[in-house]
Amino acid sequence: MRRWSICVAFLFVAIPLSALKLQAVEPAAAPSEGLKVLILGDSLALCGFGKRLDERFRNNPRVKATFTYLACGTNPLSWLKDRPYTNIKTHCGFVSMVSTVPDTWEETEDVYGMRRGHVPGAHPVPKLEDLLAALRPDILIMQTGTNLFDLFPDRRTVIPNRHGPTLRSYLVPFIDKAVKTPSPLRKIYWVASPISGRVSKEIQDFVLAQTRADIGGIADIIDSRELVPYPYHHMEPDKEHFIGADMDLWADKVFDLVERDLAQQPFASLKLLSEKAPAIAVTLPEPTPVERTAPPAEKPKEQLLQVKAKLVMKTEPIPVNEFLPYQEFLVGYVYEITRVIAGQYSENQILVMHPAYIGLKKQKLRYRIGKTYKLQLHELEGTIWKTVKSKDDSGLINLQPYIRIQDEVRHPEHAH
Repeated sequence: MRRWSICVAFLFVAIPLSALKLQAVEPAAAPSEGLKVLILGDSLALCGFGKRLDERFRNNPRVKATFTYLACGTNPLSWLKDRPYTNIKTHCGFVSMVSTVPDTWEETEDVYGMRRGHVPGAHPVPKLEDLLAALRPDILIMQTGTNLFDLFPDRRTVIPNRHGPTLRSYLVPFIDKAVKTPSPLRKIYWVASPISGRVSKEIQDFVLAQTRADIGGIADIIDSRELVPYPYHHMEPDKEHFIGADMDLWADKVFDLVERDLAQQPFASLKLLSEKAPAIAVTLPEPTPVERTAPPAEKPKEQLLQVKAKLVMKTEPIPVNEFLPYQEFLVGYVYEITRVIAGQYSENQILVMHPAYIGLKKQKLRYRIGKTYKLQLHELEGTIWKTVKSKDDSGLINLQPYIRIQDEVRHPEHAH
């Protein structure tokens, strides 16, 4: 098996790991002039973007402190204290660079390939509320988006009245928390995904348009697809992660956009986002009439669905190297309903997502075509599994995906 490790060459020199304790990181007195910058990123940032962007800000004379946290497998909700991500950990890579005194910073690194066969351990994802309170940044740069592509099971099709509200539920809470947490924060730059070869252009266009519609009135949305050409020169098998000069180019162009925007007016003239929170809350978009009538995104946990159903179709897992650096992967199985035992379900077929890999270990899926099974299910929506990498070859995009309750608790997060 080809281990996903080449991104390591573009990370930081390894140092002994220590637990992240924000209270212990007290930025020393800095010059009265200068900005504090907070950078958050996912696995793409771990491939070099995060380091390069951190370096550009850290060496900028206008910046007095930079705080960078990169956590693989994250989506915007991962950085909040709200459920189900309250105690979420990343299991596929974590890096931080935290300013302590002028021209000095502490580094933490745990990524693939630090030594032969090394697999990252579990690291708590820092919480935005704590970061804003402890570090008091002036600027927030949020790089995210590719993990939201897993909200589209077939990787091709958009259903606006389903996917629109779902995306909103990942985007708006983050911005709402950012502007309502007391801090000196004045600007948010939202770095959307570069081109992905894993999902259709229609999906990528929709995610960007929805991001602009939902939070573009508050955050500056950067379309990274315009900044770095595809295909990338050093691309991973998933056709999404890449390294090298293209990563540097992406980070440099994002830095240039931010610097140019900040130069347009005196930064001190910008109002604190926390002071504008009541007005901003009013401007957050209301659901459209179509979305108001859509089914709720999450059913109460006590409303389980229990069915007897015959397996009629199975999706085969992809090779491990095609979903690394992530450690979990779901595949879609289609069942024909023979009887609804408990709960409500009106379709003749049901799509159930089964874990094919957990912690990079292949799972034994002993389900046979033509055999009938009794299944206890939750909708996948609202669970930690929702943005796990997945594959569904059924083409039944009208079906809401479900997961067995026995599998739901097998996510590594439930072991901590």
